[in-house]
Amino acid sequence: MHSSHIANEAARLKPLAEKVLRRYDLTVRDVSHLATHSNVMFRVISDDGRQMVLRVGSPDANTTANLRHETAWLEALNRDTSLDLVRPLPTVSGRFVTEAIDPIDGRTRPCVLFTWVPGTPVGVGAGSFAYRLIGSMCAQLQNHGETWMPRDPAELRHWDTVFYYDDSLDPQVIFDEYYDHLFQHSRKTLVEKALPVVEAVIKDTWSAGKPQIVHGDLHEWNVHLVGTRLYAFDFEDIMVATPAQDVSVCLYSSRESTRTGEIRQAFREGFEAHRPWPIEDEAQLDGLHAARQIMLMNFAARTLPLEEAMAYLDRVFPWLERYLGRYG
Repeated sequence: MHSSHIANEAARLKPLAEKVLRRYDLTVRDVSHLATHSNVMFRVISDDGRQMVLRVGSPDANTTANLRHETAWLEALNRDTSLDLVRPLPTVSGRFVTEAIDPIDGRTRPCVLFTWVPGTPVGVGAGSFAYRLIGSMCAQLQNHGETWMPRDPAELRHWDTVFYYDDSLDPQVIFDEYYDHLFQHSRKTLVEKALPVVEAVIKDTWSAGKPQIVHGDLHEWNVHLVGTRLYAFDFEDIMVATPAQDVSVCLYSSRESTRTGEIRQAFREGFEAHRPWPIEDEAQLDGLHAARQIMLMNFAARTLPLEEAMAYLDRVFPWLERYLGRYG
């Protein structure tokens, strides 16, 4: 996303953020833009010096129902485990997800206030020790998710297909002629051939595994390291999936790393300290990575500025081509 667009959107949404913060039992000293990804994040400093993060959600990023599942699981995890996790903070009325109307477009933006997460992302360049901690974190989250379920699970997202987001949130555009400038005929053909292969991997994974509640987006940019402690956040993609699928997300970015073996070994050591390794073999892991890549390519084409989308697709398509050459 272009920096000027990010700055303009943050400036436009700051008054909305300040209005939302009046619903909490705190006196705000300062509100400043922190980051923009799918959502817009604001750093909040209270009058007594506490730091927090207000996430102003995008209407296209997630459903309010899924955010309620997110905060409910975080509540349970913080109550039931000793893991270092972000905490959602309630409004005066006791709500963790509160909605605000964007005055410009009239759309509803779900907002959540979180505790501050210290440290720096593992993705900045941490070593194998950090990936061992991520493996441990992933396994312990799965242990809890194996027995926990929200009160209203009907709207939980299920990763039982490649495009697991609701079509209203993430419509499939790869085969839309409007996106021919990004997905030329050769690329469409490649995806068309890969889809049944990876759908079969997902189907087999569900048949052999036990779907449960998982984080769904636990990776090196959604965890911060402070000394020997790992803090996890961004539970927005909570879903029902198998432990193998959850692990594949954690290891997705390492699939082309020069340290792939080291990262996977460290992660596995941390994971197996708490539960059995769920990945059957390399073919399954590669297939789940290919499925995630196709979903992310669709998302990138739809949401990123043209130059960024083109650069991203140029970077990831060769891996998918190699995958299909090996398994197609």
